[in-house]
Amino acid sequence: MPEVSDYAKLLHTKMRESPASKAFTQQEASNLINVTKESELMLLLQELLNANLIKLTKSGEEIRFQAVSIDDAKKLVSMTDDERMIYSYIEASQREGIWTKTLKAKTNLHQHIVSKCLKNLEHQRYIKSIKSVKHPTRKIYMLYHLQPSIDVTGGPWFTDSELDTEFIDTILEVVWRFIVNKTFPRGDDEQHSVNPLQASYIASFQGVDLDQILAFINGSGVSSVELELNDIRSLCDVLKFDDKVEEIEGHSGLFKATRQSLVEKGLVRNLEELKGQIPESTREYLVKNKEFSIFDFKTEVEDYQDEQDFVNLDSFVNV
Repeated sequence: MPEVSDYAKLLHTKMRESPASKAFTQQEASNLINVTKESELMLLLQELLNANLIKLTKSGEEIRFQAVSIDDAKKLVSMTDDERMIYSYIEASQREGIWTKTLKAKTNLHQHIVSKCLKNLEHQRYIKSIKSVKHPTRKIYMLYHLQPSIDVTGGPWFTDSELDTEFIDTILEVVWRFIVNKTFPRGDDEQHSVNPLQASYIASFQGVDLDQILAFINGSGVSSVELELNDIRSLCDVLKFDDKVEEIEGHSGLFKATRQSLVEKGLVRNLEELKGQIPESTREYLVKNKEFSIFDFKTEVEDYQDEQDFVNLDSFVNV
């Protein structure tokens, strides 16, 4: 990498103190080191440009200067002119990546040269190829250290551009069980004398919110990618649709497990199933004092009914 003067190094250091995305106008760069002469500033900027320590960007019709880290500058120095041009377009694509066909069109290079440059850059781990959910047949490249955007990967529910139904089912079960443990009284809870057949929500219960679920999931290690609040909301919406949880009325984002979901999972036990699991004296007391529960009964209507059993509603209303 070409040597630069101490004054040019100072300018680069001052520019690097700002966020990496900051692009300086000529006046802003001048103010950093109190350069009064435009010609002097331009010489310093040219030094940095020759050493790949800054790059030019455009904002409207105005040229701006953006600092480049020393490590990135060393990468650029090691590249050929063609590789450097291709790298610059890949860098500009950020987390969206860029299609090889687009690269060829923008650089106006022969396909063989583009392929060779991409292979060299990928071998040095400067770039990487990724798969896109929207365009699965396209080969897309982005900088090696960046993570693709959700638009490219499809979010945490996709693995190698395919919907991971097994992962979704697993995490839905984990979320549901977390809500159950937090919202439904347990018959074996030593701190509360709860009839396991009549367990219900306490009147003051406020439910489990999305932040609590998010913190639990991200802390549990069940997902290799960190989920966001919108992801948790989507999972809860699925559980609501499946009638496994319900949103507490008047409290958006607060959830509790439905009793029906516990019945379907066999988590609500009847008196016969409690034999041997609780003292027999306790079971007999529960039998004696058992209140009515809709979950102990079901009605079945026969498929065939005589037409005479039906009453015309209009006739009934007019009686």
